[in-house]
Amino acid sequence: MTAGNAFAYEGAEFRMLASEPLIRIGLATNVPTASITTGDVSLVAYSPEVPDRMLAANRVTVAARAYRPPEVEMFRVEFQNLPTQDDANMLARDIRQATGENCIVSLDAASSMWRVVVGTLRDSEIEADELKAKLADKGFDDAVIIGERRVRPSDDAVDLSQQVRSGGKGEVRSLIRPTGSTTGAGPAPIDPNLREVVVSGPSELAKYSSLRAVSFGSLNERANPVRYNGKAYRGRIEVFVNARGSLTVVNVVPLEEYLLGVVPAELGLPQLEAQKAQAVAARTYAIANIGTYGRQGFDMVPTVWSQVYKGVSIENRMGTQAVRETRGIVATHGGKPIMAYYTSTCGGRTENSENVFDHAEPYLRGVECSLEGRRHFEPFLIRSNRPQPRVRDDASLDLVRRMSLLAANGFYLGNDPMTDEWFSDIPSEQELNLWLGQLAIRFGKPAPQVTQQSANPVELARTIASFAYAPGVADTMLTESDINYLLGFADASEIPRERRAEIAMLMRDGLFSINADQTFQPGRPFTRARLIRLIGQIYDRRKWTPEMLTGVARPSVDGKLVIRTGRTDRQLNVRPDVFLFRDFGGTMYPVREAALVGGENVRYQLDALGSVKYLEIEPTNAPTTAENMSPWVNWSRSGSAAEVQSRLSRYVRGIGTLYDLNVKQVGYSRRAVELEIIGSNGVKTLKGGKIRSALRLPEQLFVMNKRYSGDRVVSYTFTGRGWGHGVGMCQYGAFGLAKMGVKYDEIIRHYYTGVELTAMY
Repeated sequence: MTAGNAFAYEGAEFRMLASEPLIRIGLATNVPTASITTGDVSLVAYSPEVPDRMLAANRVTVAARAYRPPEVEMFRVEFQNLPTQDDANMLARDIRQATGENCIVSLDAASSMWRVVVGTLRDSEIEADELKAKLADKGFDDAVIIGERRVRPSDDAVDLSQQVRSGGKGEVRSLIRPTGSTTGAGPAPIDPNLREVVVSGPSELAKYSSLRAVSFGSLNERANPVRYNGKAYRGRIEVFVNARGSLTVVNVVPLEEYLLGVVPAELGLPQLEAQKAQAVAARTYAIANIGTYGRQGFDMVPTVWSQVYKGVSIENRMGTQAVRETRGIVATHGGKPIMAYYTSTCGGRTENSENVFDHAEPYLRGVECSLEGRRHFEPFLIRSNRPQPRVRDDASLDLVRRMSLLAANGFYLGNDPMTDEWFSDIPSEQELNLWLGQLAIRFGKPAPQVTQQSANPVELARTIASFAYAPGVADTMLTESDINYLLGFADASEIPRERRAEIAMLMRDGLFSINADQTFQPGRPFTRARLIRLIGQIYDRRKWTPEMLTGVARPSVDGKLVIRTGRTDRQLNVRPDVFLFRDFGGTMYPVREAALVGGENVRYQLDALGSVKYLEIEPTNAPTTAENMSPWVNWSRSGSAAEVQSRLSRYVRGIGTLYDLNVKQVGYSRRAVELEIIGSNGVKTLKGGKIRSALRLPEQLFVMNKRYSGDRVVSYTFTGRGWGHGVGMCQYGAFGLAKMGVKYDEIIRHYYTGVELTAMY
């Protein structure tokens, strides 16, 4: 694909690579100077096809200036002081005939005498002496050797001039591949606009100029990476002159080391499998985009226009592990690396590439940002092994909840499931004994003697009164008038006289109740339903019901309830027999399992060991897709009609006054892929990814709400989801899937349809 410092990649074919390629990252263009440093003892300078240069300095400054050809001393052989031009012409003819050397006749203005210059300028006095001796052998003895200083362009200047002439539209103006040309005879074809790289440092070895591209590294690049303007990068920093006469600075780095500075910058979320997916996507994108900026002398830029790259400073342990464990692996389709686009937050669905980038790719199809069906929620499930209630009557739902709360706090509940029939039956003697015994404990009284008759209203009232009051209190403190007032219901006269006072006091204090038809019915035993309600009523009146803890759930981990406390997450074990309830439509229902994806309001109680014994869940209103941890899951932007018109006019000319704006077409993900713009100059359209840019929105997955004044739109509100272009891998989605236990290869195959993972080197 690429090798060394080569700039041209045109016509490259994707195939298995013999070795790891080098990637060229354009760190800066059109800068006047560049500061190159290292923590090592010395920088090393490299240029194409010349020996490495030890600079004996750990810092240099690089600039550009007009080319200064070197001055050299040259020598010519000539015959002087010839009186006439004829004499000079005759001598020149004789020398040509005798030696074959070319001769030039000229007048010496200072002496007004003629001279004959023999042959070409010699680079050394020795070469001139050889010519003089040759002439003497032929009988021409009066020759003299004259030295002179001349400016002579270097071979590099000739080669660079040829490179500029033959380089087409390339913008590189430093020599990158010498042609081997030499000046030869005659004037050299030198480009008059040549500029050279000037290196300046504290040592004499670090002071020089070159027409070639110059790269800088350190003796130990891994331990002491080279720095450009103080920022450390692996590989080397290359500097060359560009077409504007200023400097371009390029980081030339092996692909795998380049990825160490990309993966944490692009996806710093702490899930190894997500970062491994990011490493594969970034590696694939890099290989597919080698030469994208080839005309400018590099492959990619370190920003979102290619991939965010921050060099050594961003590297971390997890990102490095992700790169190392996926070394050489790329996503391919049809045997070629794919254009592995990725986006921050896809808004729940990714989009088909042609709806954003105007080119259809079979592997860039819109997909849901979630796993299929139940599997998506499997990692977040909280489960209970309790027998599930089987009730049909709506009123029984409240009883299930009340009984569950009581059972979670010490009240006996057998193994039989709660049903409508179970609630309507009379409690067993064992249940009466245990339930009333639990009440006695709460009142601080001894356990009562219980029989099946204890479910009778009069007997039950006597037992509860014995818990709540001292003997004789009711009869002493209440008059007959008080009793009649408190027992003002239909069949109060059927209550035995000796029990009326204590029942009246219980009614007054909210510790007993009558039937729904306002009757006491002394002969009708309490059902489980009535007794459960009564016990709950007593607990509420005495404020004995254990306080519910509340919180907002984080995604469940390994069946644990996770609650955010301050800046940390607290994980709580959930008992296998937890009483588990989930809200559906405002009513709590008992469930066998429920998913906590994060954001749910929960109420819960803990047992003595700190485990969750009772849990109620209110579902979150937030999205449940894999990307739901992103801060860009939902957003809203508003603007006046004039503001929206101003934004659109940069992309669509001739709108006139904006009258209306409509989404004319949506894509797979419901993103707007075509806008209809109605203005005073007619109807215009805007398509694809330009929509997001024109409207200055985080995404183009949105709906519009318009505010009118009369029949005219005066403002627009855009409510949407996501951040980015929405094509390819969703980075927050990859993070969410990784948290669910999905491996990197499945993440890649989920977001890139029909791809294979291939080891390219």
